[in-house]
This record gives sequence, C-alpha cells and structure tokens, in this order.
Amino acid sequence: MIKKTYPHEYYEKLKNIASLIREYRFANGYTQIELAKQLNLHRNTLSRAERGENITLLTLIELCETLELDMSELFYEEN
Repeated sequence: MIKKTYPHEYYEKLKNIASLIREYRFANGYTQIELAKQLNLHRNTLSRAERGENITLLTLIELCETLELDMSELFYEEN
C-alpha cells in the first residue's frame, strides 16, 4: 500500500487548528482530562487534536460546539 503524502501547507493548517482548540480550551477553563470526560473521549484523542494530528470531523464538530468555537474560525486565513 502506498502512503499518501500531503503538501506541507496542510500540516501547517492542522497546527493552526490545534492551537485554536488549545486556546479555546484554556479560555473555557478546561483541563484536557475535564474536557475529554465531558465529551466522552479518551484524553489521548484530545491530546492528538491539540498536537495537530488527524482527528475525525465528528470529534472536531463536538469540540467546536462544546468550546463555543465557530468552525469557520479554524479555517480562516489572513492574506
């Protein structure tokens, strides 16, 4: 099986999304353990999201709803 490669810019976007998730978690006063428990996720799943690793879209939607983060902010780029 051939491993698919992605442009470097995609990984930079993941890092930006991860930073926003972490920032909003802090702003809402959650620890990783508290937020993971509230979302019924394993803490490692949340940790991966905050490191910019691949997570499911459903998990991302759930995180945005809980943290009151508009998903469009995750993909906004200043020119």
